[in-house]
Amino acid sequence: MNKRRFMIATATLALGTALGTPALADDAYPNQPIRVIMPWAPGGPTDVIGRVVANEMSSILGQPLVIESRPGASGSIGTGAVAKADPDGYTLLMNASVQVIYPGQFKSLPFDPINDFTTVGITGTVPMVAIVPTASSYKSFKDVIDAAKANPGKLTFASPGIATLPHLVGELVNNTTGAKISHIGYRGSSPAMTDVAGGHVDLMYAPLAPAVPLITSGKVRALAVSTKSRVADLPDVPTIAETVVPDFDIVTWYGMWAPKGTPEAIVKKLNDAMIKASASPKVVEALKAQGTIPSSMDYKQAHAFALEESERWIRVMKDANIQPE
Repeated sequence: MNKRRFMIATATLALGTALGTPALADDAYPNQPIRVIMPWAPGGPTDVIGRVVANEMSSILGQPLVIESRPGASGSIGTGAVAKADPDGYTLLMNASVQVIYPGQFKSLPFDPINDFTTVGITGTVPMVAIVPTASSYKSFKDVIDAAKANPGKLTFASPGIATLPHLVGELVNNTTGAKISHIGYRGSSPAMTDVAGGHVDLMYAPLAPAVPLITSGKVRALAVSTKSRVADLPDVPTIAETVVPDFDIVTWYGMWAPKGTPEAIVKKLNDAMIKASASPKVVEALKAQGTIPSSMDYKQAHAFALEESERWIRVMKDANIQPE
């Protein structure tokens, strides 16, 4: 009997130890530096925002989050490296919302941008603003849409390139209003906005941060913002929802992902640190300079948001007949 009790006790202890190991490992996380892959060149908005948030998260977690730039192929090279990394919480991805648009951009990828990742959180969201040349005869966003409906294909809108979010916002507006405004793609936001300011293009849906200096200096005029509510930087500019499309509420955004299979406890700990970091005055001020609003979504809300965004934009791409390359 004593021998039997000893065997049961030993087996129970072994089982408890086996089940408890992941929890203990998660409780100890992180106990070494965390590598954060940045799939874009240094200096861009994704990089700037990612570094600010990562630095503050380092203080909260007690271990450095080390940014590693690995640009190329619209961010897919660095993203692919994270997809293949061990799901232990020590290799993460900091990317823009393009992460969830990859399935509509590329015919084939060596990774699944949705199912090979776990969403850690959304670092921040960025309103967009419809801008026109200062000399434009269009005084409201409704003027633009009415003119586009009366003259299909005559008006043009600029974007940083095919299948970028400013391009897709333009296609979404076309689809929802019945207007036909022709797209002109550029290689980046700066040349696109320069041509709008010069009167060579009629319209652009521009990210807030680079657009505000042009608006305040009088080089372009703001007609409407893409968010459901007005933005603090442009309080007198109405929303698209107010003027043409009720409930229109669109942002570009930045997020953090971990490889699929990363323990939920680790994901939660990272998300908690991200939310706390994003609420700190230093980070709030830095994000504001980038036209970015900090997010307080937990990891489950962030995952649902990312899936909704993916479905929305891939549908827009199909409706606009934008073919993956």
